[in-house]
Amino acid sequence: MTSDADGLEREIEASRGRLDRTLGRLTQLLTPTGIVEDVLGTVRRDATGAGLYDGALEAVRRNPVPVLLMCLGAVMLLKGMGPRASTTYRAVRDPDRYAAAAVTSTPMDSR
Repeated sequence: MTSDADGLEREIEASRGRLDRTLGRLTQLLTPTGIVEDVLGTVRRDATGAGLYDGALEAVRRNPVPVLLMCLGAVMLLKGMGPRASTTYRAVRDPDRYAAAAVTSTPMDSR
């Protein structure tokens, strides 16, 4: 009976160790870095994606500043695409009607 209990304890400890290693690997895969590496690995394995990835990587290596500026411009463009206030739409639709309101609502700090 004692040897059965010892055997069960050893099996439980071995199972816990395997579970701990599996959870550690899963934790590594679910970090932002792990997700990006997984996506890039998938792209690299595909023939079309590998050529595209290699070309993009070479462009970044040759011209890092222009690529950075393009990414910054894309982010600014996407950030500015949010919903506009209803007053903006009204001013665009009928500028003559709302022009006086825009002039009178402007603070006169330049005096």
